[in-house]
Amino acid sequence: MERQIFMDIKEFIKETIAGIVDATVELQEEYQDADVIINPPVSVKERDLFKEGGTSHTYRRVETIEFDVAVTASSETGGGGKAGLRILSVEAGIDGKHVSSAQEASRVRFSIPITLRPSGAEAINKAASEKQNQAIKEKRKQMNARRSRGGNWSL
Repeated sequence: MERQIFMDIKEFIKETIAGIVDATVELQEEYQDADVIINPPVSVKERDLFKEGGTSHTYRRVETIEFDVAVTASSETGGGGKAGLRILSVEAGIDGKHVSSAQEASRVRFSIPITLRPSGAEAINKAASEKQNQAIKEKRKQMNARRSRGGNWSL
């Protein structure tokens, strides 16, 4: 028994990305009390290193979701029909076993960059960074006040 399944490419992309986003959010909520950070913030120089409270680790990663799909062009006739790209998948049952394979009509490869919801660690690191920046500004203000009075120039 063979069955062909067609899915609109737009729906496939939306469902795939929504599944990744939803899974990330659920994992962040599920593991926040277990000291596991899903989508930790990174620094410009250290993409694969996370530093808790790190004032330079305040950036979101840009992840790339890569797609490589077999598509077939289809059109429907009749009231309200429309043409479009569909993803083709064929499922077949042979000798009591269920086999699923994709038939190649045309291959389309593309990628979509995405940033996921930031973890709570990002907010903590941003607060630490802001606190550090405020301290630096205050030191500079004090140094400028000393200069204007002819005082000591060192920090």
